Amino acid sequence: MPEALAELQAWMLDGIRAGAAPRAEVKERIAGDARLRAEARFAIYAGGYRSRLLQTLREDYPALLLLVGDTVFGLFAESYIATQPPRHFSLYDYGAGFADHLEATRPQDGGPLTALPAQVARLERARAEVQRAEGLERRPGPLLTADAAMLPGLRLKLPDSVRLLRLDFDLLPLLDAADDGGKAIVPEQGESLVAVARSRWQVRAHRLRSWQLAWLEALGGHGAEVQQAAAAAASMSGRDGGALLADLALWLPAASSVGLVTSA
Repeated sequence: MPEALAELQAWMLDGIRAGAAPRAEVKERIAGDARLRAEARFAIYAGGYRSRLLQTLREDYPALLLLVGDTVFGLFAESYIATQPPRHFSLYDYGAGFADHLEATRPQDGGPLTALPAQVARLERARAEVQRAEGLERRPGPLLTADAAMLPGLRLKLPDSVRLLRLDFDLLPLLDAADDGGKAIVPEQGESLVAVARSRWQVRAHRLRSWQLAWLEALGGHGAEVQQAAAAAASMSGRDGGALLADLALWLPAASSVGLVTSA
């Protein structure tokens, strides 16, 4: 009885992920001729397929590629491809789990630098998500002024085109080097608070202070009253509420102009 199409596809995918398949199985399932044997046909298809996945990851994670180089990046990518087959016709989402994979497979006794590749990948994925997210460009609102922080009842929220990250390395110089075609920069270790946002179709990563991150987290995607979020941020950051509110009034126009907040 002929092999079901779904079973044949599953066999083909397993062989591609493994990089090889038993010769007898290949000859049984793939037609060959004197010009091109079945094994060669399989190798060409599998090689092209894996090369496309590898190229997708290289394009999605240029800063990580710059940091670790072609050889190590290739090892990372091959490991990911072997365990994470594409599940969608579009390859945009293929690398979504790359950072989690790097974190799950890193040596646990290799020191803090082993966490670096996963964190670089996490930041680069955030940029890719922000690039495609629904932003504020098609429905721009008025820019917020400093006195907006003092308005009772004003509700703000994070747009979909914002991602907040707590990182253990200063990755922004490396990101800039990758964007500018520069040389690799080994990131300095230390807490780094970052917001990735899009404004006027441009994606940028912004450094944050602890109270700024706390305030943005308090707003969240559903929104909150500005002053209530400020009180929550003061509690989380250990700052005086009045002093934080004063700093917020000064920072709010800038946060609004770069797309970090919008009306709820």
